Amino acid sequence: DLARNAGPGDTTVVLPEAVTGWRVGDEVLLTGAKRAYANARRNDPDASSSETRRITKIDGRTLHLDKPLAHEHLGEGEFRCQVANLSRNVIIESADPKGGRGHTMYHRHCAGGISYARFAHLGQEGLLGRYPIHYHLCGATMRGSSVLGVAIVDSHNRWVTIHGTHFLVVRDCVGYQSIGHGYFLEDATEVYNLLDRNLGVQAYRGKKLPKQVLPFDQNDGSGFWWANSLN
Repeated sequence: DLARNAGPGDTTVVLPEAVTGWRVGDEVLLTGAKRAYANARRNDPDASSSETRRITKIDGRTLHLDKPLAHEHLGEGEFRCQVANLSRNVIIESADPKGGRGHTMYHRHCAGGISYARFAHLGQEGLLGRYPIHYHLCGATMRGSSVLGVAIVDSHNRWVTIHGTHFLVVRDCVGYQSIGHGYFLEDATEVYNLLDRNLGVQAYRGKKLPKQVLPFDQNDGSGFWWANSLN
């Protein structure tokens, strides 16, 4: 959370405590105070007042930014805006996002998990199964696996998709800009997955995907979407 209000023209933001591991040059996301309307389209300037900046200096709890802020960001009261670091030292991204986007998929018995990486400019718009992070029909074979501290940025098809997979932990992740639902449990067969302390910002309205299992899912841009309450 922010510890103090910040607004248009400000070039610093104050955090509740000093951060560790953040560096000059890192890209940070500041969530906006203006309510974003439902079913927003991408590239709509009225859809959100969230914005990104680069860190130029870290002075205790104060972050200095490369450009003045354009919007209001609340650091007081019941509902405060968030500051999230989108930079990581391990990056998985498409070589040419305009020419063709990549995706990652994890199947039964894949070992290990994902920690503190950046997944950028991934996801193939309008295609079923082509997401930045996709756990596909793993069942309980990956019990104990997790997705921790990951940043998923500028996705053309969701952030994290859990399909036919159980007992997965998704914690402390940041999703910023997605076409369609962001953190997504696909067809209601998924159980006992834990999503904890994740941030989702600007999940935009998309089109229904071809051959999707649940016909009532409109893919209209929920940050978090699931159809089985056993999660």
